[in-house]
Amino acid sequence: MKKFDAISIGSALQDIFILNKDMICKDVKVCHPFNPENMGDKINVKKMYFDIGGGGTNGAATLANMGLKTAVVCQVGRDLAGEKVISTMKNFRVNTDFVTINKKEETGYSVIFIDKDGDKTALVYRGASDLKKYPATNISRLSTKWFFITSLHANLKLLGNIYRKAKKLGAKIAWNPGGAELNLGKEKLKNFLAQTDILFLNLKEAQKLSGVKRKNIKQIFERLERVSPGAIIAVTGGKSGAWVKNGLETLWADILDRKVVNATGAGDAFGSGFVAGLFLYKGDVKKSLQLAMLNSNSVVTEMGAKHGLLPRPPATRELNKITIKLL
Repeated sequence: MKKFDAISIGSALQDIFILNKDMICKDVKVCHPFNPENMGDKINVKKMYFDIGGGGTNGAATLANMGLKTAVVCQVGRDLAGEKVISTMKNFRVNTDFVTINKKEETGYSVIFIDKDGDKTALVYRGASDLKKYPATNISRLSTKWFFITSLHANLKLLGNIYRKAKKLGAKIAWNPGGAELNLGKEKLKNFLAQTDILFLNLKEAQKLSGVKRKNIKQIFERLERVSPGAIIAVTGGKSGAWVKNGLETLWADILDRKVVNATGAGDAFGSGFVAGLFLYKGDVKKSLQLAMLNSNSVVTEMGAKHGLLPRPPATRELNKITIKLL
């Protein structure tokens, strides 16, 4: 059985990106496929961008770039897009032994429309990437020091097997639950939250899980610590930066002054970057936060969820570009 530094678990998709400004319509003020005035017309597009996405593959790419021996657990179809997912992961030096090929479903696709500020609207076909019915028994072959878990589409049986496997191995768990998991509510998630080593949420997710509607970070952390005691809790806030609560210490990291081209994959880049930082810097939370922010800031400057990822661990002078404040 191969032993890995980290295993990333989640979805795998073929992403297609279209910038709103690259769509060309005749005699229409707003050129957009969802504009009723465009119905029945052909909209010309100057350029399209292609990349492999999904939380499982995004996390694996960063972990491997940071030098960790990494594997990915995801599911694809027996098609060209599935082959592309596997070849892309191999190009990132990610082990693909645990990529399941679903013979009944096609690989998941998403078509993402991006405005001038980098905000997006996505059309998503889950296909084989939907892990709701993924065989939980596949987890038995895994051996690692870290599990990086993104959305499993509310497959609690699979999630339970991962947590039990981690306990058996003495491995740590970093969890970024998706909307499907959060919609289940705290009661159904409490056993998992109580065993999580690092919990990643964006601000809206943190508000939902904590029940705090206001942007009151202190109160949000107080509520989250009740359901996930002992965990490092990280909350990302987009242009507002990110906050990390580690015991009695709360840190805030500012973003770099960079224009956002595409925010797809920013959360995955942050979470996997933070895990890689803890591995590289022997548990130093400040440096891990700086690495997470650098990686996240870098990925939003390029089109696609992987093109802008840091290719290697940054030098200390690069880390220090990220301002950290103790709250």
